[in-house]
Amino acid sequence: MHTEEITCNFGKPSSDPAIEAMFDSFGIKSRPELQRLAKSPYEAIVRIKSKGMLFSFSERNYWENLPITSHGKSRILIFTNLALSAGISGLLSRYEGNIPFNLLWEDSRTEARKKMASLGFESSLHAYKRDAWWLENYRVRLTYQPGDINRPDKPGLFDVSLGIPMPISPPSLPLRSYPTSEEVFSLFGKSATNPLFHRVFDDFEPKQLEIDAEQEIVDRKREYGFALYFDTKLRLADGSPTFVGINMCRDRMGDSTPWRGELPFALHFDDSPAVLEYKIGKKADHWDDFMMWGVARWFIPGLLVWINFDNFDNCIESIRVLREGYRNDLRT
Repeated sequence: MHTEEITCNFGKPSSDPAIEAMFDSFGIKSRPELQRLAKSPYEAIVRIKSKGMLFSFSERNYWENLPITSHGKSRILIFTNLALSAGISGLLSRYEGNIPFNLLWEDSRTEARKKMASLGFESSLHAYKRDAWWLENYRVRLTYQPGDINRPDKPGLFDVSLGIPMPISPPSLPLRSYPTSEEVFSLFGKSATNPLFHRVFDDFEPKQLEIDAEQEIVDRKREYGFALYFDTKLRLADGSPTFVGINMCRDRMGDSTPWRGELPFALHFDDSPAVLEYKIGKKADHWDDFMMWGVARWFIPGLLVWINFDNFDNCIESIRVLREGYRNDLRT
């Protein structure tokens, strides 16, 4: 079964006859099931060890961004991703079929990029340690240098992954007017009772934000794509905690809708981690990379900028900006 025949089934439930036929063609007897103790409670993976292939399925209610109380409860799994492996000793055999886009396991990063560019995909590249191409119908991700993601120039592909992005969240109605970064930062050190705070967050129920400020973290990611931070140990004359930070999230980060306002430092959620230091204007004070995600922090005058990023699709997950002094523990 060619990969094109497999990927045309993206978005279908695991019970669909076409998915059943795909399982049968590979002699797969088991069916995808959610594992409650898995890293992601909404994803199931079917491995075909002898073929070097992995099929990923996502729980429908989570995938379609239905109410959070329904997540994990539909028993319907949507086919969302195919991964092909160059082989992992003792775990997976090498995939021996035709790799999409005329790629070969022996291709270097330069050779792989040239092949993708020849197909007209050069402008769709999001590059970091992996390469990801954001195409119209799905995303292609290449991991290089077998067994060593920290050596991107070593010839060879480790795996090829193709998948569809999650459906985007619809805008909340009525539409809200999001504040600018400068407006938000100007509120640091003030309280949620301040008239200026109410004006800046006028479209986000500022009276309720004022009440919830006593929780220290006021989470509105599901509704509006942000969380606000208040220092309950540092109070103003009226006894209210001071406003000290904001976390702005991209769409479909867990249960979040997107922050729909501008981002500081001319950042965009689709920016690759490779451009973050350039846009911030200085080398990060902390930078930690892991296989699937990473985190970078900058201590700049008056602010701590804290960015979480995705090392799979190569994009920003969230941007926290905190008032200087609120998280001094992170300096060590």
